[in-house]
Amino acid sequence: MSGAAAERAVRQVLTRIDAAWRTKQFDGFDRCFADDAVIVGPHYQPYAIGRKACADSYREFATNAAILEYEESDHQLRLWPDTAVYTFAWQMTYARDGGPKRDAGTDQLFLGRFGDDWRVLFRYIHFAPTT
Repeated sequence: MSGAAAERAVRQVLTRIDAAWRTKQFDGFDRCFADDAVIVGPHYQPYAIGRKACADSYREFATNAAILEYEESDHQLRLWPDTAVYTFAWQMTYARDGGPKRDAGTDQLFLGRFGDDWRVLFRYIHFAPTT
C-alpha cells in the first residue's frame, strides 16, 4: 500500500469514527477497532477493552450526551508501513446527567494495518486539568 493510499485508508477510519459519535452513524463501526483494541483515560485507566467494548463506549456517549459545542485543533497524522498515530486537541461542551459540562484535552489514536484495512489498536484520552 503506497503512502498516499495508506493515508486515505487511515483517514477513512477516522472519518467513520467521527461520524459514529457525532451523528450516530454506527453501520460497520465495530470494524474500526482491532479485536483486542483498548481505550484508556487518565493514568492509563482502562475504559474499554476489546472491539465491542470500544465501539460500545462511543455508542454510549453518542446516545447519552448532547454535544453543544465541539472544536478540534493541532491534528497530526504520522504513518509507517503498518502503523499510524493520529493526535489532536479538543474542547467540548455537552449536556449529560442533568446539566452542561465542559471538558478539554487530547486524543491519541494508534492504528495498525490488517491487510488493506486499518483499525484502532489503542486510544489514549487525556483530559486537561480544570481551573
